[in-house]
Amino acid sequence: MHLVADNEAERLAAIRDLDLSALPPDPRLDAICRTAKALFHVPMCTITIVEADRQWFRAKCGVATEGSARDISFCTHTILDDAVLVIEDATADPRFVDNPLVTGPQGIRFYAGAPLVLQPGIRVGTMCVIDTIPRTFTQEDRERLQDLALIVVAQLRQAKIEAELRESEAHYRLLADNASDMIVWSNLDTTRRYVSPAAHSLLGFEPTELLGTRPMDGVHPDDAASYQRVLDDIGHARVKSAVSRQRYRRKDGKWVWVEATFNLTHDPVDGRPDGYVAAVRDIDERVEAERRIAHMARHDELTDVANRTLFQERLAQEIAHATRYGEHFAVFCLDLDRFKSVNDTLGHQAGDVVLRTVADRMRRLLRTEDTIARFGGDEFMVLQTRTRQPESSESLAKRLIKAVREPISVEGITVGVGLSIGIALGPKAGVDGDGLYRRADFALYRAKAGGRNTYRFDDDTAGAGDWPFAASA
Repeated sequence: MHLVADNEAERLAAIRDLDLSALPPDPRLDAICRTAKALFHVPMCTITIVEADRQWFRAKCGVATEGSARDISFCTHTILDDAVLVIEDATADPRFVDNPLVTGPQGIRFYAGAPLVLQPGIRVGTMCVIDTIPRTFTQEDRERLQDLALIVVAQLRQAKIEAELRESEAHYRLLADNASDMIVWSNLDTTRRYVSPAAHSLLGFEPTELLGTRPMDGVHPDDAASYQRVLDDIGHARVKSAVSRQRYRRKDGKWVWVEATFNLTHDPVDGRPDGYVAAVRDIDERVEAERRIAHMARHDELTDVANRTLFQERLAQEIAHATRYGEHFAVFCLDLDRFKSVNDTLGHQAGDVVLRTVADRMRRLLRTEDTIARFGGDEFMVLQTRTRQPESSESLAKRLIKAVREPISVEGITVGVGLSIGIALGPKAGVDGDGLYRRADFALYRAKAGGRNTYRFDDDTAGAGDWPFAASA
């Protein structure tokens, strides 16, 4: 029966955690054995792991066997204490005089072993030197052997870390290589060091084509400033993670919207930030869906012109701008003449065709900075911005009326509608958007009362009279 330490279960658990038997031979440990053999002038040297019932050699030099039973091993005695165990002549030591390792072919006479102390009280094995002749071992020799044992422990720890890293990397590559997202590992300066195969489907590049490149090399100019801020935050470790959306240029020159999720990585030894991992996915369809939803929220479903919400937003912006810079604008309230008869005689589908046609005609007459909106039914609004008044509004009103009264073909039937317009000029002190709408609406009422197919300015407009639109205009 061999000797065991009081904390044998804890010691064996530490050996299992190192998982040394699953690791390949370590040439660094073989080099330590050769160094010890030369340093102490002995024929044999081993780095021994002492398990429950056996000892085995993690590295060796000058030894033919792979290990031995624990009950006959010298190392079993060594791991009971932190001190170096020295047996200068095994045949003179009652503990070993009848030991098969002494009396048998191996003929061990001298043994010196330093325990491999993984942590206080936990000794997983030994660093030992062996000879077939008796010899002395000085205090200086003991200290040197302990120094080598410290180096061995450091290498055992390093081997464990490296094995975990290899396993982690293997798992990571398995996931990354089969992920639909493009997985990128980069240095802190954003240089790409690994790019997953999904780069081909996302950007049209082979992964190797992107190695050594940086994400800013292919970002859309309009997204560059905001994206650079995200990369700077990650690169300087100001944040641990971040998410950004930007457009990347594909190999074919087209742009694709992507979402990149960044996570800072750290050196496994000293814990310092050493790079980041980014998962990059195609969000083109999502961005387009969001654009459509945002568009629908501010545009009329039937005619695709602005709706009440968007018109009110732009009117508020124009009031603020005009008030600040002393410019002028106009609010048009428009209503179709004879539209009800189209609905009553031809049905609502025909009415929808008329509304879409009229809206398109009016939209073509406006500048990019102007806004046309449908408020419901056959009521429309126009915001004419930054113009010379009232001449510019009068000119636009005449052109709108002329465009709308052109015949419209609906399923082979020609129909005609007219347009009445009320115009309120702005800005006016103390009058907000609702006030301007009411003024334009009142002017529209006056236009309809004046014979329809014409326009009127609100009654506070200086220099603007009531000019019916003649049929020949």
